[in-house]
Amino acid sequence: MPDKRHKTYVLGEAITWRLLVERYRTSRNRRLALKNLSRHAVRVLVARVPSLSAAVNLAREASIQAKIAVSLPLGLLHSPHQVLEHWTAPDRPLGEKVALFVHFDAAGRVAPAARDFIASLAEAGLDVVFVTNSEHILDEARAFLERHCAAILIRRNIGYDFGAWRDALDTLGLPRAETRAIFLVNDSVYGPFADLKPLLAAIDFERADLWGATESWQHRYHLQSFFLGCSETVIRGRAWRSFWRSVRPVPCKDWVIRHCEIGFTSAMARGGARCAAIFPSASLLDEREIERLERIIDEDDIWRGQDSRLRAEAIHARHILRCTRRSRNMLNPSVDLWRQLIQAGYPFLKRELLLRNPTRVADVFAWEEVVSESLKADPQPLAEEIRRSLGSRLPDVWSPRTEAARVRSKTTV
Repeated sequence: MPDKRHKTYVLGEAITWRLLVERYRTSRNRRLALKNLSRHAVRVLVARVPSLSAAVNLAREASIQAKIAVSLPLGLLHSPHQVLEHWTAPDRPLGEKVALFVHFDAAGRVAPAARDFIASLAEAGLDVVFVTNSEHILDEARAFLERHCAAILIRRNIGYDFGAWRDALDTLGLPRAETRAIFLVNDSVYGPFADLKPLLAAIDFERADLWGATESWQHRYHLQSFFLGCSETVIRGRAWRSFWRSVRPVPCKDWVIRHCEIGFTSAMARGGARCAAIFPSASLLDEREIERLERIIDEDDIWRGQDSRLRAEAIHARHILRCTRRSRNMLNPSVDLWRQLIQAGYPFLKRELLLRNPTRVADVFAWEEVVSESLKADPQPLAEEIRRSLGSRLPDVWSPRTEAARVRSKTTV
């Protein structure tokens, strides 16, 4: 198996070089073609020369640490409490299971996708607290929220998601005597494309105390923070209280990623919590899936890259296989394994994947087809909404990518 994977990787590199060179020779825009060729050469060089790769990583880390050092004092100066307005439903007190849904929209809108998510949480029996960092909310959106939420908190845009969660916990006095579970949720995903109840039913607090929809090894092991289920054992523990006291409104996303998004799982685990993912990475890349990826690559080799859709799928398949051979911490499951997750019944897609595709996932063009076939859902309303939002940028995000152009992921959430 390893020999075959190495062979497909080498063949894939050879085809990529041939396509890039041929494109340079025949392209009317030679400047752009040369730029793509140069970028690929740099990526290959960095990947294959360990000392150079280490130097690049060291420089990147030094830059991150410098930003954190500058930003941390600012976070200590700001108050973690930034709530401007607090509304509570008179007829819906917070019950045993509370979902803290964090939102941001500069215009104060609540998008249809976010509304579907909030309504699904409420229909599944959770008391939803809507926490927005937008500083205001449109009247029409407020009317929807008051029908579906137990509370609404409007706060200043300070502290990112974890700052908003801490603010909500403090403002509402959570956990209360009757609280049995707290769900930390944000609007960084589209969905759910299917009924949310099976996902929540998979959370068994007898088996684990802290659940995430997905897990990641980027930097170090953690449950990805866009959907976390916290049991009573967790929310009443010393580690929980200590962690949230440490959350400050530091204006640096790298600090939030490392200390909060990654650090939360570690802090709860050190406090004795058992952590688990509903869709563990190992189940997504089992032997059967690895063989499927290798078949895609073999078929692309036969067609010599002439089928653009197949070529794009093969490029992403090579990326996944290359990462699994080197180190699993190179993959961001919610982005790199989007197709495998949907096919396993996961009802979400990351917003940044469909709106920006910053890591150049080559096969994202197929998301509508995969959602429709695997979840029996209608993705057209969301697809039309995103098409209107992207406008002329749509081809840059959704078109099949036939060049191995990848950008290192900066996010882990």
